[in-house]
Amino acid sequence: MVKNKIIGLIFCIICNINYGQIIDFSPLTKKIFVNTDTLSIDTSSINPKTFRVYNSKVELKPFEYQLNAAKGKIIFYEVPNDTLVFKYHRLIIDFNKKYLLHPISLNRTNRQKLFYEPIEISNSKNKTSIFQGTKLNRTGSLSRGLMVGNNQDFSLNSNLNLQLSGMVSPTMKILASVTDDNIPIQPQGNTQQLQDFDKVFIQISEEKWSLTAGDFWVKNKEGYFLKYNKRGQGIYVKNKVKGKGNIKINTENSASISKGKFGRNVIQGIEGNQGPYRLFGNENESFIIVLSGTENVYIDGTLLERGQNNDYIIDYNTAEISFTAKTLITKDKRIIVEFQYSDKNYARSLLQSSTVFEKNRSSFYIYAYAEQDSKNQPLQQDFDLVDRLTLENIGDNIEMATGSGIDSIGFNENSNMYEKIDSLGYEIFNYSVDNQLAIYQLTFTNVGQGNGNYVIKENNALGRVYEWVAPDTISSSVILKNGDYSPIKTLVTPKKRQILSIGGKTNWSSSSLKYEISSSNMDLNTFSKINNNDNIGFAGLINYESKKKLNSNWLINQSYKIESISKNYERIERFREVEFERNWNIQQLIVNEDQVLSSAKINLKHIENGQFQYGLNSYLIKNDFNGYKNDLKIKWNKKVYLDFNGSLLNSNGIFKTTFLRHNTNFYIPINKFKLGFIDINENNRFYTNDSLSYNSYRFYDWKFYIENLDSNKNKVQFFYQERYDWFKYQTILKRATKAISPGFKIGIVNNRNFQLNYSLAYRMLQILDTSLTNILPENSLASRLNYHLKLLKGGINSNSFLELGSGLELQKEFIYIEVPAGQGNYTWNDYNENDIKELNEFEIAAFSDQASYIRVFTPNNSYIKIYNFQYNQNLNIDFRKIIKGKTVIEKILNKFYNQTALNTQKKTNDLEIRTLVNPLVNSDNPIIQQMSNSLRNSLFFNRSNSKYSLELVTQLFANKNLLINGTDFRSNNKDQLKLRWNLNRSFMLNSQVSKELKSNASTYMQNRNFNIENKEIFNRLSFQPNTMFRIAINTRYSEKSNSIEYGNEKAFLKDLGIELRRSKRDKGLFNAELHFVNINYKGESNSTIGFEMLEGLQSGSNITWKISFQKKMSNNIQLSVSYNGRKSENNKAIHTGSMQMRAFF
Repeated sequence: MVKNKIIGLIFCIICNINYGQIIDFSPLTKKIFVNTDTLSIDTSSINPKTFRVYNSKVELKPFEYQLNAAKGKIIFYEVPNDTLVFKYHRLIIDFNKKYLLHPISLNRTNRQKLFYEPIEISNSKNKTSIFQGTKLNRTGSLSRGLMVGNNQDFSLNSNLNLQLSGMVSPTMKILASVTDDNIPIQPQGNTQQLQDFDKVFIQISEEKWSLTAGDFWVKNKEGYFLKYNKRGQGIYVKNKVKGKGNIKINTENSASISKGKFGRNVIQGIEGNQGPYRLFGNENESFIIVLSGTENVYIDGTLLERGQNNDYIIDYNTAEISFTAKTLITKDKRIIVEFQYSDKNYARSLLQSSTVFEKNRSSFYIYAYAEQDSKNQPLQQDFDLVDRLTLENIGDNIEMATGSGIDSIGFNENSNMYEKIDSLGYEIFNYSVDNQLAIYQLTFTNVGQGNGNYVIKENNALGRVYEWVAPDTISSSVILKNGDYSPIKTLVTPKKRQILSIGGKTNWSSSSLKYEISSSNMDLNTFSKINNNDNIGFAGLINYESKKKLNSNWLINQSYKIESISKNYERIERFREVEFERNWNIQQLIVNEDQVLSSAKINLKHIENGQFQYGLNSYLIKNDFNGYKNDLKIKWNKKVYLDFNGSLLNSNGIFKTTFLRHNTNFYIPINKFKLGFIDINENNRFYTNDSLSYNSYRFYDWKFYIENLDSNKNKVQFFYQERYDWFKYQTILKRATKAISPGFKIGIVNNRNFQLNYSLAYRMLQILDTSLTNILPENSLASRLNYHLKLLKGGINSNSFLELGSGLELQKEFIYIEVPAGQGNYTWNDYNENDIKELNEFEIAAFSDQASYIRVFTPNNSYIKIYNFQYNQNLNIDFRKIIKGKTVIEKILNKFYNQTALNTQKKTNDLEIRTLVNPLVNSDNPIIQQMSNSLRNSLFFNRSNSKYSLELVTQLFANKNLLINGTDFRSNNKDQLKLRWNLNRSFMLNSQVSKELKSNASTYMQNRNFNIENKEIFNRLSFQPNTMFRIAINTRYSEKSNSIEYGNEKAFLKDLGIELRRSKRDKGLFNAELHFVNINYKGESNSTIGFEMLEGLQSGSNITWKISFQKKMSNNIQLSVSYNGRKSENNKAIHTGSMQMRAFF
């Protein structure tokens, strides 16, 4: 049946994705010229998690294609007509092959039955479908459900998930992805390839046009000044017209709601800090959400790649970026991050139009772009009359946009509320739970130490609690404040951005001319008409290029360019090079005057060996700056390799500057190796009245390396690097710091049984003159290991991953938010019966009707310095492949199979290697700030035998989190012995004996601490006469005891249960369970320990039951009904029921 096939498909995909995360195989690489919209990449199924597509080393965005991972096919929304490089892993299971639901061995008898699941296998020709009669590929489902009970409110849930592609007519295509999930999902930014979970759209297209409704990307393809790459939600139309005389007209028009705004952060690296680095919004918003896949990250002007195996990872929800051990972050790294982030202050419209005319060798384009906040539709902020008047009167001075953060809304039990009192002439707000007095809800803003009257008092289950601190009165006119928060809110002004660009290009046989003019209209505050005279600006560009062949080997290219920008012109996104301001020494200059930038370049190019280029550039800012820069570039690759890039800048303005720098990469091939040298030298001097200024500097960074020539097979590199920095000392630059960085990289990839990728970089920062810098000496280490080993014909398989580095760790805060019953994860138990939701009163719900709260981590700016160690190890030993099994002992030994998985991550505040790398170190070690350890070892005997098998399982789990209030530690160690025994063809016995130690230790909620030992015996006897019926009786006996120091509570649990399962193709699937649970508990039931030991039940006799039914109403409709309940002594019965209808496409 369709439902079970889909579930099976999803299950297999998940299994293979998880498997792919554990084992680091090198990806397959294929280079294919693509001239069609649909391409078969591989005959096997592809892992979508690691799939990547490149065009000239540039990765294609997910919105440019759709991957059919199961069939190994890709569908392009536009035909590339270019050579693309595909990198991917094959899935372990090939979904293009047929697999039997129940594998049949030669010795299989009726005694070896598996329970029949009602999966219908029928000829697809006999199936009916919602889309019958169309040539459409579709997947997905539509579901509607309800949940009701006497311990919860009535709730509804719905889900639509549809993917559709194919032909709706001989010439018309359709492509759709539709979902109505209540919670939009953003992918994690730890892989290079992202899946657009939150992209919902319908696209229909023919050869010359396409129409998209829903979510889409808009990006300009021509032009210089107008650069944008936006996500919108609305209508997007593309059209191509071919006229007479080789005339082509391409148009693109869209009207949408903008999903984000452009942001740019310039970050100076911190010595030994791999991250996370927090990203901020344009108005210095502290907590933003980055739109997935929109970021571009640069270090020293070089674009980086996202992914755990590449340069960086990013948390889109918290706007935090961290760098992997592949990129060692130091004080010298210049980090630039450009991104789109969600801005829900107003509904924002986005209109875009482009028209491109082409004829022969000439083209002409018109681009129009308009983005405007709807000032009458604020979304995440409420304006009263006072707020509107404030915005109307501040003009473009948006730093003055603040309002009162005090709102009298009445008492609300789900928020921290305050009461107002008067004290010594001050109006004070105090936290209160009095429903008569606590009628004020306050919004606080961090205004800096000494600028406010409030401080953070504590964090409870509903968020932060603030407390008033009295100021110090020095005199009648001098008052010193002692807080850093004030009850004010920041008002975000509605903005308008409009740009019109007109330009073109004309090509002749050996030359070309580009030209463009652009006009912008930028209003920082559409509430106000003040300062509107500076809204409009203009810009223009002319660029002439020529090419001439000198002889059969040499070419000469010339280019001349001039651009002019008026002082009021405003861009949408950056259109100049990423480090333009640094290249011209204007980082500290606020540019608000007219600009003229010009350049002349001449390039002498040898067809085979390299090129020489000289450029003369000038940059003029009216009244503020004029600079002249000479560029020299040399590339040569004959016998030796040389790449030289140098420049000299002289400028006048606020400072008179001289900026001389060069980058060199030089190597000589020697046998099978290359001996190389890289150096970077910058000498940047700022003068004020002919005196050397404080911001002058110089550095020299050189690196010597040796590596093998052919890196396509195996790669080995050793390097040694030094860097010296000079800072201003009186009238000279004096050497202040020295850094030494040795390291190596090893990559062995062409051996089937042995694969290794290892890199290590160590940096020692020395302070040569402490009077010139406040930076402290620091030793940094970044190391990464990927290792795969296969021995003894696959009898031993080992996979290892190790990473060592340093960075920051966030001290987390969290709150609990109430949601409809059954849709949460936590329950609230008012242990002290004071009707106040306290942090120590929330537990993980034992039953669905109790799950009424979710825990949400709230961002803050509290970080500590940590050292990070991550180690993953997987080891499988198959004795059948190692031992031949000739003797009796060998026959016994080859029945064993061992499987080990170890995952550990540890963060400490001190670089103590023994503590950092030892996975078994105690969590109470004070230098451990965060820890997550898990170990599972399974030793099987007779694993594949149909008669009986044994399994010995050892599980260890430990987790320690750093929170704003302190640390929270949980652990669970469990040893378990499992027996499976088929008594005859109808009866099966499963037995388990286990010993478990569960601990909880919190430094700020000590009443939640416990150390519970649990000894348990479980038995199940199953009767299964055929594949459609099964009944089982199970018993469970458990002894639980808490340690003496935490209360010495004890619980004895006896559980007798019966399970019934009935399945028939036409009748559906029926399940029923009934459990009688008797608990003898010695201790306080209404407590955290009681809730844990009683498993959500009560001391004494308990009954639990569950009934579920699934049936296919037709080939595409499935009905699911469930009912469960429980009854304890002296308590009413709890009933919960749910029903869901699901339609499969």
